[in-house]
Amino acid sequence: MKKLGEFILKNSKMIFLVLVIITVLSIFYISKLEIRPGFLDLLPSDDPYVKVYEEATNEFKSIDSVIIGIEGNREDIINYIENISAKLKNLEYIDAIYYKNPIDFISKNIFLLSPERDRKILKELYTATNLEEFFRSINVMFSEPEGGYKINESEKKQFEYIISSFENLLHSIEKVDEDGIKENLKNMLFGDKYLISQDGSFGMIIIRPTINSNDIEKVVELVNSIENIVKSESEKYNVKSGLTGTLVIARDEMVVTERDMMVATSVSLILILLIFILGFRSFRYMILAVVPLILGIIWSLGFADISIGSLNIMTVMMGAILAGLGIDYSIHIISLFIELRKNGLSINDAIIGVFEKNIRGVVAGAITTAIGMGIFSISSFPGFREFGIVLSSGIILTLLASVFGLTILLKKFGKKYKDPGNYFVIDYDVKKYRKFVLIAFSLVLVLSFVKISNIEFDKNMMNIEAKGLESIELNGKILEKFEFSPDNTIFISDNLSEAKTLHTELKELTVFSEIDSIVNYIPATEDQIIGLRLSSEIKNKEYIEKDIGNFKPELNSLNFNLTKSALALNLIGQKEMGDYLRDIVKDGVLLRIAKKDNDDLNKIQNTILFTLKELREILNTKDLITLENLPEEIKNNYIGKTGKFLTTAYTNGDIWNVDFQKEYFNALDKIKSKNASGTALIFLRVIQISSKEGTKILLMTILFIFIVLLFDMKSLKYAIISLLPMVLSIIILLGIMGWFDIKFNVVNIIALPLIIGIGVDDGIHLIHRYRKEKDLRISLKSTGKAITMTTLTTGAAFGSFILSKYRGFVGFGLLLLLGVVFSYIITVFLVTSIISYLDDKN
Repeated sequence: MKKLGEFILKNSKMIFLVLVIITVLSIFYISKLEIRPGFLDLLPSDDPYVKVYEEATNEFKSIDSVIIGIEGNREDIINYIENISAKLKNLEYIDAIYYKNPIDFISKNIFLLSPERDRKILKELYTATNLEEFFRSINVMFSEPEGGYKINESEKKQFEYIISSFENLLHSIEKVDEDGIKENLKNMLFGDKYLISQDGSFGMIIIRPTINSNDIEKVVELVNSIENIVKSESEKYNVKSGLTGTLVIARDEMVVTERDMMVATSVSLILILLIFILGFRSFRYMILAVVPLILGIIWSLGFADISIGSLNIMTVMMGAILAGLGIDYSIHIISLFIELRKNGLSINDAIIGVFEKNIRGVVAGAITTAIGMGIFSISSFPGFREFGIVLSSGIILTLLASVFGLTILLKKFGKKYKDPGNYFVIDYDVKKYRKFVLIAFSLVLVLSFVKISNIEFDKNMMNIEAKGLESIELNGKILEKFEFSPDNTIFISDNLSEAKTLHTELKELTVFSEIDSIVNYIPATEDQIIGLRLSSEIKNKEYIEKDIGNFKPELNSLNFNLTKSALALNLIGQKEMGDYLRDIVKDGVLLRIAKKDNDDLNKIQNTILFTLKELREILNTKDLITLENLPEEIKNNYIGKTGKFLTTAYTNGDIWNVDFQKEYFNALDKIKSKNASGTALIFLRVIQISSKEGTKILLMTILFIFIVLLFDMKSLKYAIISLLPMVLSIIILLGIMGWFDIKFNVVNIIALPLIIGIGVDDGIHLIHRYRKEKDLRISLKSTGKAITMTTLTTGAAFGSFILSKYRGFVGFGLLLLLGVVFSYIITVFLVTSIISYLDDKN
């Protein structure tokens, strides 16, 4: 190392020129560096979910969505939906806007689209010529089937809506509200025209863009444009609106992570500078330390563009991480340089002394840290692999900037220095306190081992998101109001036959409440033929309006059937629907309708019969529904560029709930088609791989670092002692996680290998100096100051993540801060106590 110092001093001008050239080139490459916050980029390209997702994005115009959630009363929501949808159509990158169900198509083809049992009920209703016949058909609708109720999840939602519409229809009849009767009758038959919850308090607009989550710049532009319009218009219509969906969450993550990185880097730099001034009492040396740090970060970012081309949600943290670690090398160099200058050495001799006594420890510490991060680069998980490449190269480049750049700066500006005093100096009698230290640490370790087995991996990705994000809150509201999760699962089928088979399989699964497929609009040909005949019979029949008839017995029978059906539904576990029917009976609305006078009853009958006449006139009696004659607005949602079919399944539970996840994956295993993907599945795969890879990387890191220490120390004893701060700090950290129920997640698990790489540094520096000085107290007093300052600066860098809004960064920063502090305490107290026992004779 002495020769390296002499070489730098001799060729300082040439080295300075090389450093300038490298810096200029790095700045050029940084200008092209991109940030990719999406989780798709973290997975291997050959992962089945990734392949299906990429195929879907290439095949279909859009599989991602922006969802507008609207809260208010029904009338205001409808006015807002109509207004805002017209304005949004003019925005760039929007393919389609869905805010209405295809009611015209459904009402025209109702007998072709309905199953056999429903067609019989519909025939009774469509052919009613008075109130008696109308209520008789309703009575049939709510009669328990012969084989009892067998309701799957997709049918459950439809039945719930029919009950809700039926209740609204009864209240409209009671009020003799002609418009209400007409609207609610159609709603009961065809579903709501708008995407509005049953209670009318929450509405949706689904926007399908022409871009996906990987094109993040365009995503941010589009989401911001939509949000500006949505928010500005909501006050005019007395509603509250917001955005959610995969693209909105991607935008929010981008904004939050960029903000967090800026705050973390700024705060860490300020704290590091304050620590430096306190430690060395010199603004000059603070500047000298920061310059190589900045150079190292610039070189690292430039290399990141050359090697990877972008930063992901993990590597975006590199600036703050390098700020905390890179300054350590300058601290060790400057600390010894000032000490040697105080002892009367010239600038050049002091620099050579630093290289003789300190640089080997600095290099060894950097290599172990680089190994701790570099092990990530052999992972099959691209998120970890890129993290390993970028951060390990960043550590080495920051080390080189400190060794070469700082040496040149010290040669030029190291003439003046101040006595730094005793700030951060460690001076205590190791022998006097070593028994107490060993007993205390033994107790802490025992307490830690007791709770390590309690640690779990948090599978809820929403727990790492920033708190208070409107997009996350709206996700929950949609699940509550519509009983389906926006975190959908997509399937690709090669042809219509495969799509039909898939649709049948999905309908039989209890985890899905909504199956959005083209199959819903193209029933089997034989069923359509029966439906066409029935439509023709109903449409061409001559209808003569009768008097009201004796409809009161039908109302009494309907009351009885509703009570019977409520009991049957409760017996098969459909308590919510059963209670809903029973509440209608308890309300007494049917009895109040029976007491209406003839004038009101005639108005009610006229409105119902006129509505039924309108519906009969538009019935399709000629054409079978085929792919060719489906409306384009329907086809475009399901058919891809090469004729493949997209099916989207929505779960009825929270996919981030661990218990529901088990049920969900068990259901997926039952499906023959393996062409499944979706944003939620991508997230869950990231969790699975990171959990598995994290354990493997942890063990490999410890092994490689131990090998490096054996080569560096050339002593098994000192290599093992050097490992103690890292190993014991991990054990204590895991114990604290167990005691306080802190869970690992896809972000904070990265902290463990980093703690392993960083945790050995203090021990390496102390042991190197001890073996040079042969005096433990002198070594601790001299090197102790440097490791105290490096612990504070590293802690400041990682602790600054606690200020983040993104909770994944908060957990990451907290674990690293604790790990660094524990490693320091173990080095200063436990390692010195152990050495004092082992080398007591010396």
